[in-house]
Amino acid sequence: MRLIAFHAENIQPVKLVEADSLSDVVVLAGPNGVGKSRFLQWLLNQFQNPASNAQNWIVVEATSEAERAEWGKAQLDTRNAQDASRLQITLQRGGRKRADTKSSLLNFESDRKIINVQPYQFSWDYTDPFLEDVGWSYGFSTLSNRFNDTVHSIFRKVRSRRENISLHVEEQMRAQRQDIGSVPVEQDGTKKGILIDPDKFPDPLVPFKEAFARLLSPKQLEEPDPQKSQLFYEHEGQSFPITALSSGEREVVNIVFDFLLRNPSDCIVVFDEPELHLHPELSYRLIQTLRTAGAHNQFIFCTHSAEIISASLDNSVIFIAPPKQPPINQAIRVTENDDTHQALRLVGQSIGIVALGKKIVLIEGRQGSLDKQTYGAMLRGRFPDLVLVPSGGKGFIQSFGSLNDLVLKKTIWGVSFFMLCDADAVPPSRDLARLTELSGGRMQVLKRYHLENYFLDSEVIARMFEPFETEASERSWLRDPAAIDERLKTIAREILSYAAALVVSAHFRERAGNVDLMPKGSQGKTTDELIALFEVEAASERLRINEALFADDIAVFTRQTMADLENSLADGTWKNKVPGRPILQIFCSTKHSGLDFGRFKNAFVKAAQGTANSPFAEIEEIFARFSEFDTAAVVQPVHVE
Repeated sequence: MRLIAFHAENIQPVKLVEADSLSDVVVLAGPNGVGKSRFLQWLLNQFQNPASNAQNWIVVEATSEAERAEWGKAQLDTRNAQDASRLQITLQRGGRKRADTKSSLLNFESDRKIINVQPYQFSWDYTDPFLEDVGWSYGFSTLSNRFNDTVHSIFRKVRSRRENISLHVEEQMRAQRQDIGSVPVEQDGTKKGILIDPDKFPDPLVPFKEAFARLLSPKQLEEPDPQKSQLFYEHEGQSFPITALSSGEREVVNIVFDFLLRNPSDCIVVFDEPELHLHPELSYRLIQTLRTAGAHNQFIFCTHSAEIISASLDNSVIFIAPPKQPPINQAIRVTENDDTHQALRLVGQSIGIVALGKKIVLIEGRQGSLDKQTYGAMLRGRFPDLVLVPSGGKGFIQSFGSLNDLVLKKTIWGVSFFMLCDADAVPPSRDLARLTELSGGRMQVLKRYHLENYFLDSEVIARMFEPFETEASERSWLRDPAAIDERLKTIAREILSYAAALVVSAHFRERAGNVDLMPKGSQGKTTDELIALFEVEAASERLRINEALFADDIAVFTRQTMADLENSLADGTWKNKVPGRPILQIFCSTKHSGLDFGRFKNAFVKAAQGTANSPFAEIEEIFARFSEFDTAAVVQPVHVE
């Protein structure tokens, strides 16, 4: 069977969710607090206790001829009392075999730790565990508790197979003796052998071994050894117990082995946060492994994983948005060609980003960048409603008009976007105050050149080095704010021309713009005609660039820039204008500091905590404004050239 539609009202905090035409893979996404887990529990209850209800209902579709024959129709709608009863009979049918789960529901909850796996105690019970009856609701029990039974069933199955092979051999030996009265022989006088058909006794561990390899290669699952009483795997020529796997590896083995043991077909399989504690690659392998096992199964994933969401856009991705008044459908279908998906590509993100939180702050840097770590350390969890998302380099601000209209000014399915940039990310021609105004306050630009410029506080640096300096070095300049300040200023003076070069090059790069040789009317031309068109465009571009890069203009602007930076050294504003990143990198590279760049920043953030005048006060105020931002307020459209 397959879930094809649902309708739920007042499943707090969910007000209304409704969707239809669901595919074989359904992804339920959305930020924390909108009620995904509560909705998922409601959905499970609909299958555990199907009942006719005009307000909350589900529709399932048959995926096998047996289901169609049993129901007398192709679909069951629980708004109909007879259909609800038919569904209950199908789900709660007795006589289910452990390894032959059909037309049922399996639930895999987020608590998947392998807890206290007991060694298997062997007995003289050689019955095939795969053929044992199990209760219809077994799939709803806690997965961590099911794993003991899964491991023990594997041991029992292996032992049962060996016992059946032994009995088969004994039966052939007995039959041969009865036929001849002695040991049978071939025509050439040799003893007649015992024939065993491998297909009659398939190795039950093969699917488990194959799945283990797909998940954790090059690790390989070993044959169960009765002397060891638990499962082992081989890696680099050594044998390890399955408990030696990492927590994430144990979780995927737990899930897949339980799944394989049930051998589900025509089932609905529900997963709550399959990515929990898993590396994205391991999460991807898990889902691919599950989808290749069994037949005609439908998977429902409730997830925060941007990777799972993005990889499922060709199926049914349902985003559950926060509720509104009056209630409207909170279930929003997401597709690959969604306008919002295209918009988010401007900041190098997929639609999966909306699952991270209700308020997303786009910052510079990559996923593992120091900027994200630094912001997170300095904020110390003060604004839990904000999620920091690195969005590449400073180039994403260059097309501010499109970015502002398509991303910042919109609340996308209840998720609001904000942006925080270093001053150097903004094109020289842009007015910082005007940019903030145009974005309705959703974009803020630091007043200093780099985030690192806020780390040039000599008082905090001196405090930071106190634990590193011994009593004998009490007079060390690293504990003297004035000496530190002079050293930083000296470095700034040394890189002044470099700082000016950055400003000048950015100014003229924007002024010259990109080279555009695309000619008009290029269709239907010969090669020579096309070359002639390019020559005209190239001449025009050369003229434009020569005018933009006029030597006298460059000289004048360079002198102005150098004078401005030199004046900043005199009036004390250099910590705002001279790039802080190279200053700190040079400072950290001296033999006296003894700290690399990353450690310096972490130590500085720690030393700044509790200071009367926080060097990060401006940044903290920006995040406070983001946190208090009224996302319900409508930002009026503003045309940006």
